[in-house]
Amino acid sequence: MTTARHGPLEDAPLEQLFPDAGEGDLELIRLAAAQVDAARAPKYPVLWEWESGVLYTDVTVYDEADDRLEFLLQVDCSEDACPHIFVSVCVACGCEKNHETHFLDEIPVFLTELTSLCKGTELGMAFSLAAGQLVSWIEDPRDPSYWRSLRGLPAPRSASPSP
Repeated sequence: MTTARHGPLEDAPLEQLFPDAGEGDLELIRLAAAQVDAARAPKYPVLWEWESGVLYTDVTVYDEADDRLEFLLQVDCSEDACPHIFVSVCVACGCEKNHETHFLDEIPVFLTELTSLCKGTELGMAFSLAAGQLVSWIEDPRDPSYWRSLRGLPAPRSASPSP
């Protein structure tokens, strides 16, 4: 499985993506993903994407006039280890250097920190914690200007107010 695929989570071959995960991990992932799917903005359905040990979703909650706000959740177990899962706020910007998007509030959930608490279900618990943060952002997304103001970022040029 080298080509990225996408669709509803139930189409993702979780057992192949995370062969070292137990059934408890996979069930926790399914339950948390269902919570993300239920919380999504009705206008922007959640699609999950996957490829060789990687599972992610990018939930767009605002996309107007070249301005954009997305929330991202990613699990990357493509290497020998699966060190963490992260969630992030992604917002459009109008910086001089045209990088178009800033990743803000990138929050990692480290599996090693969960080992003593949830032996055998670290992956599922980390996914659940990350999904919980994603759901809280989806339920109260604010608008892109709020997130940019936290970092002092300029609005995209087309989203800037006219003088």
